[in-house]
Amino acid sequence: MSTYDLKSIRLEVIEAGVDKVFLVTGGKAHIGAVSTFYVDQERVSGTTVHIPGHKEQELCERLARKAALQLKVTVTVIMGIHFDSITRMQIDEIVHTAERLMDEHLSRMPEQTQLSEESQEERPN
Repeated sequence: MSTYDLKSIRLEVIEAGVDKVFLVTGGKAHIGAVSTFYVDQERVSGTTVHIPGHKEQELCERLARKAALQLKVTVTVIMGIHFDSITRMQIDEIVHTAERLMDEHLSRMPEQTQLSEESQEERPN
């Protein structure tokens, strides 16, 4: 059983070269959705996969899209947050908390207007 506790929501960041992997978990942690987005000529593209029965996909996709657009690198967000028997208001608080954690992380990162020559050479076409 997982009791509602906003303090259990975590955002962890893994560097993958210039790219980023964000792990967002809370309550009974699991993998409910995975989103990967990238910027291609100022257009954000990507995909989201979710496990049937899980409801994280919309938030997962929104966070991945936002981070990719701001950071101008490939971003993958892996998300799994579960609390038993929560209300609509609590879901809204969870969404707000996850968005705030991402915003706080992104505000500490310098916005990249273009990739460095070195990192462009590392990327396969």
